[in-house]
Amino acid sequence: MSIKRRITRIVQANRNAAVEAKQDPRVQAQNAQVSQYSLLDQARRGAADVAAHHHRVGLAANEAAAYLNRVEAAASAAVRRGDDDAARAAIRESMTARRRLETLTRQLREAEEQSRRLQQDVRRLEQRVQQNAMEYDAMLARRAAAQAAIGVHDALASSSREAAAIDAARRNAELEVRRFEAQAQAREELSWTDPSSLRLQQAFEELEAEVATQQELEDLKRRNARRYPPAGP
Repeated sequence: MSIKRRITRIVQANRNAAVEAKQDPRVQAQNAQVSQYSLLDQARRGAADVAAHHHRVGLAANEAAAYLNRVEAAASAAVRRGDDDAARAAIRESMTARRRLETLTRQLREAEEQSRRLQQDVRRLEQRVQQNAMEYDAMLARRAAAQAAIGVHDALASSSREAAAIDAARRNAELEVRRFEAQAQAREELSWTDPSSLRLQQAFEELEAEVATQQELEDLKRRNARRYPPAGP
């Protein structure tokens, strides 16, 4: 099974598990991110393995090409020497070396193409993981902003309710103060009309004391006038 198919199956399995789990959306998103990073690491290792295989095949192909050149050179040298047996043996060896080089060259092209495709897949997967991470961070930021907005609205609503309660209490207190003031004023007015009220008695006592004081002053003046008559001219 190819690496791409294994990654696809793992992604599908993770999606099915997320649907069945019915977890908190944040937990699902976080788990999906962890899975994607794991898949990305696996894809990178697979691409690295294919790149290493491509390198090994390339080295083998270079060695096969060098060996073919040596065998062909040996065949040409044998022909120049007139050694037909050595030339035929070198030619047969060169044919085997050429088939091996062709096989390695084909494998090298296939490994190169596979490595190229995997590198592209890894880059796409990296971009997808980065995009999902940014979307996840943006989702968390939006969630935090929404929660903050809810808190602000709740605070405003509570403040409005408290302000209404305070205003109602203030109005009630003001009404009570006015009632007390009216009662005090009414009782003050009644105190002047009630003969038995202490205030009216005090007022009469003060008036009587003022009258008595004035009378005493007049008597003192008359006594002094008889005792000390004014002197003549």
